[in-house]
Amino acid sequence: MPRPASPLDLSGGPAPTTPPAPAAPAATAEWVVERWVDPDWYAVQQSDDPCPSPGLPAIIPLVEKSLLIGRPSRSRGISPEVDCGDDTGVSRRQAQLTTDGQRWWVEDLQSSNGTYVASAAGPLPETPIVPGQRQELNPDDRIYVGAWTRLVVRKATPEELAGQA
Repeated sequence: MPRPASPLDLSGGPAPTTPPAPAAPAATAEWVVERWVDPDWYAVQQSDDPCPSPGLPAIIPLVEKSLLIGRPSRSRGISPEVDCGDDTGVSRRQAQLTTDGQRWWVEDLQSSNGTYVASAAGPLPETPIVPGQRQELNPDDRIYVGAWTRLVVRKATPEELAGQA
């Protein structure tokens, strides 16, 4: 009596077929960073670079659980998810944003000019956060880096979520 074909049978019979794995859904960002030019921050930084026009913020979807804030460098292979490349006061590897899905933390990566955090309702910060220590962000906190860059981490709006589809 012949035995039934086995997936390990190398006799040349038809290979068993497995259904293709379902395609992973495109990642949607529930959170975004607004990257602003902040003239008030620029005024206290004493930068030699001219301040760009403020305008509207750049909206950056946050699709990873850990993201680099900084300026890109091809030669060093640095491609930050939160690109602040037009602000030369921002280090290549300025800070790291991390999340558990509900809360966000920022950590300064020993940047040249420091990373600052302050409430939107309060005055501009004067003391940078301690390099290497994560600081949890409150919902109304702002992150200040470089000569004029202000970052705001927030939930994406329904319109921003719809635009990702």
